[in-house]
Amino acid sequence: MKQLVRRTIEQYDMIPDGARVLCGLSGGADSVSLLLCLHELGYDVCACHLNHGLRGAQADADEAFCRALCERLGIPFYAETCDANAAAEQQKQSVETAARALRYAFFGRCAQDCGAARIATAHTADDNLETMLFHLIRGTGSAGLAGIPPVRGNIIRPLIAVERQQVEGYLTRRGQDWRTDATNLDDSCTRNRIRHNVIPALRDIEPAAARHAAQAAALLRQDNDCLDALAQVGGTSVSAARLREMPEALASRAVRDMLTRAGTPMGEVGQRQIAAVLALARKKSGTASLPGRRRALRRGDEIRIEPMPPETGQVGLVPEQQVQFGAYIVCITRKIQDIHSSFKFYPIAYDTINTVCLYVRRWRPDDRMTLPGARGARSLKRLYAERGIPPEQRDTLPVLCCGEDIVAAAGIGVDSRYCGTTGAFAFTRSADGWKKERS
Repeated sequence: MKQLVRRTIEQYDMIPDGARVLCGLSGGADSVSLLLCLHELGYDVCACHLNHGLRGAQADADEAFCRALCERLGIPFYAETCDANAAAEQQKQSVETAARALRYAFFGRCAQDCGAARIATAHTADDNLETMLFHLIRGTGSAGLAGIPPVRGNIIRPLIAVERQQVEGYLTRRGQDWRTDATNLDDSCTRNRIRHNVIPALRDIEPAAARHAAQAAALLRQDNDCLDALAQVGGTSVSAARLREMPEALASRAVRDMLTRAGTPMGEVGQRQIAAVLALARKKSGTASLPGRRRALRRGDEIRIEPMPPETGQVGLVPEQQVQFGAYIVCITRKIQDIHSSFKFYPIAYDTINTVCLYVRRWRPDDRMTLPGARGARSLKRLYAERGIPPEQRDTLPVLCCGEDIVAAAGIGVDSRYCGTTGAFAFTRSADGWKKERS
């Protein structure tokens, strides 16, 4: 196995002469064999272990095992604990995606601390085959079928040509044990079912399945590299006209390029999200929700990827008191003459409102209101569109409610049931004072 790893390192020019390598060490067979192999080959290695805070005492035992192994080998060791569940909730991501982001961020910090030029992860030929099959059943394009790249930036995979049975044989011959993560045995996880059921069946048909898959992935990566270079847009936005004119193979890659540059978690992006962004090129306006609290929006001829606006919940209102609602300051008042000039306001029938039930919120897809002189209720979505308010602004505008009723909507006006002149609903995006200055 060592010679295969050596050839892989040389083939892909993974490690510069004299460079230090940081190994991600989980305690599993793959990462333990990676560390031992690089150490035996004479590379300057250090190791790091991230406890994701997901498996309690088992995770603590994994860390202790890794620490003891590195102490025995005289290898510098770094460890840290995080809360992957909390990160997933905060970022609106799956726990797996959040844990991966935390792990690679930790690797980056450790590499800087120990002066490592490369970060080695223990992905094997079996992992590559699993990844290709996993992407295949999700309906991936050729990028997904290209599997795990041997090198990505300063991340290297020296075991990418090694099969798992070779890893375990290497460790067994050295009398080196390893840790087994119980979650890897749970077949409720798609990847585990592929690992335990599909890959053994493929090996029964073709024993060299993993090696042949690696060869196919290498050819696909060559094609993808060429097409990706042609499709790059160089930023997080693109002209809708340019996207329409591109061949479909390039257009989908252009979208992926934008999503990647915008920091979208690409592991959660599938063909459905790509198609939703491409569809904006054929519309006059619109938005598409994306993973990682990102969205695509069409404005004029531009399609751009940006973060979702901050979520603003329901905010209660007390008459004559200003409240903050997202980027807005809002108030309901009887004293129209005292409204500051920086505020826009709509006159309302103050006396008809139950002020105990007043609040502001964002609009909802099922919201409807009846404007003065209209024959019936219409959706806020249509009313926003008629007034030329782009989708990205609608989500920030305050809607004034009394119980379940909409009283008024910023950018639209007042519902016919609450028209009057005995008070006002006022709002502004600035932080200017409420009262007019009096001389």
